[in-house]
Amino acid sequence: MEGIKHRMQISLDDWQYQILVEISRKTKKSISSIIRDLLSEKLLVQTANKERDPISEIIGIGRGDGSPVAREHDKYLYGRVK
Repeated sequence: MEGIKHRMQISLDDWQYQILVEISRKTKKSISSIIRDLLSEKLLVQTANKERDPISEIIGIGRGDGSPVAREHDKYLYGRVK
């Protein structure tokens, strides 16, 4: 995904910086490029996991007559209003 890039300033722990420097030396890539790659990987995985979240499969399976069950759940569950 190439396109507009936004300049940012971040603070890293020393251990994070040292690992990035080592990766940069080995791969001959800039630290900025490595950080962009790592962010892309992480964000793509999170997006994919969110789309595959099994709980999202239950959205819309309920049916009702439009009465305010969620708002008055105690009445429907326990027969009384809280």
